[in-house]
Amino acid sequence: MANLGCSGGSSSVNDAVCTTITVTDATTAIPIWENTTNFLINGTILVENNGVLNAWDAALVINGADVADAIVVAPGESNSITMNNLTSIEVVGAGTGTAATPIKISFSLNYNF
Repeated sequence: MANLGCSGGSSSVNDAVCTTITVTDATTAIPIWENTTNFLINGTILVENNGVLNAWDAALVINGADVADAIVVAPGESNSITMNNLTSIEVVGAGTGTAATPIKISFSLNYNF
């Protein structure tokens, strides 16, 4: 819950977002979120792969760097990661899929101002 008003000190904000994307290949990174502020933003990102037959794996790309060792989510699975200093979140297909694959991305962002 946001604390509204001017208290003279810093305030904390916690935002939660959920979206579903479709991965269709292993070359196109799909942008999910980008920090366009000067705030240092921390958060937890959950990737849920709802693909079934011939589906792509979902690889998470954070701050422009592939975190494939940490987060590659196979069809029917989910995984999460908590990170600080987030600047961008993207997802790209991985593996040998051939079918359009629905991927649900949920994330919470936390920052002070």
